[in-house]
Amino acid sequence: MGRTMAALYPIIIFLHGLNRWVVLAAALWLLAMSILPAGRQAPTTSPIRVPYHVYLSALRLQFLLGVALLFISPLAQAAWSDFGAAMANKGLRFFIVEHTSMMFVAIGMAEAGMAKVSRANDGRTAARAALIFVTMSLLVMLAAIPWPGRELIGRPLVRSW
Repeated sequence: MGRTMAALYPIIIFLHGLNRWVVLAAALWLLAMSILPAGRQAPTTSPIRVPYHVYLSALRLQFLLGVALLFISPLAQAAWSDFGAAMANKGLRFFIVEHTSMMFVAIGMAEAGMAKVSRANDGRTAARAALIFVTMSLLVMLAAIPWPGRELIGRPLVRSW
């Protein structure tokens, strides 16, 4: 890995760790709006759309940071150098395959939900679609997070710079 990439790694991993809280806050805001009566108003300018756009924007940024980590992370570099051995290592396999695949699924669910919300004819339908798809994407993401205490893969809740 080049010196520039090595210098970028701590910045990107810090931003990736920080942005997950933005994703979570946006998801909670969106879920609250989906449940509250204000989010279920009848006009097509549903109040659901703004928090959904914030959620998707944060999720897309998280995706881009994660993709960058797949190329510059020392963990990823070790996995790419011997992929067969990486698949035998629970920690490497988790980050390279499991975490990445589950996050792709979660983003796909969120994107599909936005498509449903955009096509909704009224606020109630938009709120229901948002509630279903964001809950599903959030559950998949929560399952894919390397929570502290998970054997071999646990990471801190907050990374220091």
